[in-house]
Amino acid sequence: MILAVGNVKGGVGKTTLAVNIAIAQSRSGREVLLVDGDEQGTALAFTELRAGAMKGTAGYTAVALQGAALRTQVRQLSPKYQDIIIDVGGRDNGSLRAALTVADTLLVPVQPRSFDIWALDQVAT
Repeated sequence: MILAVGNVKGGVGKTTLAVNIAIAQSRSGREVLLVDGDEQGTALAFTELRAGAMKGTAGYTAVALQGAALRTQVRQLSPKYQDIIIDVGGRDNGSLRAALTVADTLLVPVQPRSFDIWALDQVAT
């Protein structure tokens, strides 16, 4: 499964969901790759902190990829992992579009606020 977690709106919980899904899947015994497609690099920073706290292993593999490299590398790496979770930043950019071309599913988190709900129109187009 290749799951992209994305939205054109920032601050809706994309990274939190992506890392927690990666953790849950890896804890169930699956080989998981977490792709940090956000230039802020929060998912990768979290993974490094988690690996330090867990004595060297986060329980899953994490890489940072943006733009066309995200599409190319996910396609190459997909046979090696049972699940690939892609965390993409809160704007319409090359990384989000690349993730959409390789993902089986797009998870669009929203907060129950008007601005976040309105952003769904941009994601849908």
